[in-house]
Amino acid sequence: MDLFIGIRQSDHQFILQDKEYHHCVRVTRHKVGDSILTTDFSGIIYESKIREIDQVQLIAEIIKEYKRESSEVAQISIAISLTHPIDRFEWFVEKAVENGIHEIIPMVCKRTESHKLKMERMHKIIESAAKQTLRPLKPVMHELIKSDELIIQRKDTDQKFIGHCEDGLEGFLGQKYNPQKNVLVLIGPAGDFTGQEIEMAKLNEYIPISLGAYRLRTETAGLTALQILQTIRQL
Repeated sequence: MDLFIGIRQSDHQFILQDKEYHHCVRVTRHKVGDSILTTDFSGIIYESKIREIDQVQLIAEIIKEYKRESSEVAQISIAISLTHPIDRFEWFVEKAVENGIHEIIPMVCKRTESHKLKMERMHKIIESAAKQTLRPLKPVMHELIKSDELIIQRKDTDQKFIGHCEDGLEGFLGQKYNPQKNVLVLIGPAGDFTGQEIEMAKLNEYIPISLGAYRLRTETAGLTALQILQTIRQL
């Protein structure tokens, strides 16, 4: 069944309007009596049945809960440098959502080449990927932030890691990660974090970790880190 984002009108009803209404009625050609999936990304996807369609909105009756995702589980957050070209960063965002990330924090580091990000486009990519993979919760996308500001701001995160290619790594991410706790991983730009950034992170209790035997592109490193974390969670 197709998933549509709606407005939860009551305990028993969803309303689809605007682009979701158009896609449901004009593109996928759903009619009264059809079953669809509905959500407002608050943690639950419902199986619903279309009860009414007029010129501007569609009313769907909730039949049963289809899928649930709790916001109380340990959260996976990745802070990652923008890439050049930016479409590689967009690829990371899409695949990260598909792979279950909870929070994406775009960064500008000392060696980051791109310094602009179209947030409206990012949110569209996230929404599309969340719908495609039937995610009841939509990941959080933060505004662009400088790496040094982020390092200081996120002092209270349970587990903090920084992936880089210099000496002094303390081990493989998969061996250091505790899946019962919230985690934040920093991924740097092409050319890596500077020594100053690495030292600042270490002073703020970020653990320097390896993602494997090979040097990775920024977007590949971000996705690799996420897949390592998700694998440990599943085990």
